[in-house]
Amino acid sequence: MPTRPVPLVPEDVRKRQDAFVSTDTRFAAACRLLASLWREEHGLPAGQHRPEPRRAGGRTASSTTPGISRPKSVRLASRLSTAAARAGTTFLTPAIAAHVRKVLLFREPGALFEEARLWGNLLSSQALTLNLFVPLALDPARAAAVFRRLLPGFVGTVTGIRFEHSPGRRGPDYFGDGTACDVLIDIVTPEGEPAFVAIEVKYTEGAGGPVPAPRPRYAETARDSGLFRDPEAAVLARPGFEQLRREHVLGQLMLQHGLYGRGHFVLLGPAQNGHVQTMGQRYAAELVDPAEAPGRVGFSTLTLETVVAAIRDVGATDLAASFTARYLDLGRVAHFVLTQAMPAPPAPRRLAGKAASAAGPDRSNGTQAPDAASSNRPRTKPAAKSSTSRNRAGALKPDLGQSQVQPQA
Repeated sequence: MPTRPVPLVPEDVRKRQDAFVSTDTRFAAACRLLASLWREEHGLPAGQHRPEPRRAGGRTASSTTPGISRPKSVRLASRLSTAAARAGTTFLTPAIAAHVRKVLLFREPGALFEEARLWGNLLSSQALTLNLFVPLALDPARAAAVFRRLLPGFVGTVTGIRFEHSPGRRGPDYFGDGTACDVLIDIVTPEGEPAFVAIEVKYTEGAGGPVPAPRPRYAETARDSGLFRDPEAAVLARPGFEQLRREHVLGQLMLQHGLYGRGHFVLLGPAQNGHVQTMGQRYAAELVDPAEAPGRVGFSTLTLETVVAAIRDVGATDLAASFTARYLDLGRVAHFVLTQAMPAPPAPRRLAGKAASAAGPDRSNGTQAPDAASSNRPRTKPAAKSSTSRNRAGALKPDLGQSQVQPQA
């Protein structure tokens, strides 16, 4: 785990960089600024973002709500312009972009790819997944070397890598819905047994997110899977955890239907995304002890930094460096913030009336402080002032003298 907390990017810095989104977590705000810096470094034009409409009180409203108009689009530095997005510049190399087009062309029926976000949003976890795993899909030997380091004793060789995969999407033998894993790696164990590694990838996401409507099939398969200490535990129905439960059970169903002999499920996210790391630890606490449940799909939480280190260790140093600069280098964010000019101090307020004379001689009546020469002249006693004077109406009034006048506040 990191020794330093995530940089807390000041709101004014985020706004000056066109990288301010009010709903960002501290981690997401730092990653958004990193994406902006990466885009500028590569000379890519920024895209547009249309904020969600708001009701009175700051609550989000639907654009179809009567009396609610959708705000105008604004520049957002973590987005790419339409032209830059279409050119595939969100991907680290032209080879990755070309393979992504092939993945989309031959996607499984019903596979969910949010293409506008995939190509144009620099914080897309789906684009991150492809940037990380497409180079391994193009080099199975390197992929095997990476996963032998990550899951020692489980991975022998890699025979293929698939994206947005489900073995039976909408099929009655599974969930009857679109549940799929972000990445499925087909492997052969060191013992020669066909197996898989299923991966759920997170980037800036927190532990929340939409939860599908409950289905009897979800509860039934969770009970039958033998994965959980208590399949009815309330935590397993919470946002984030519910998704992990479905994907983990999906893997167990693949074993039950004889597609593989063994399997392992991985939650993958940045080390500094505390929501993801905590969710992985909490989810693992709900699972039965693997030693007491042979034949079950295992579970691990891995950090993106660990995977990148394994990629670097097997010789793909350029990929490791470019991926880190694109997604993980929050040290660059901290350096950027610390080198920003401090805002100018506010101008001092001018004091009104005679209070201003407290800081120096009062020149409003023409008097000045005596100089050295005049201090040696003999002093003459001024003539005594009359104790009375006349007002504008000619009536007599007392002369209070300056010693009795109170300064204004």
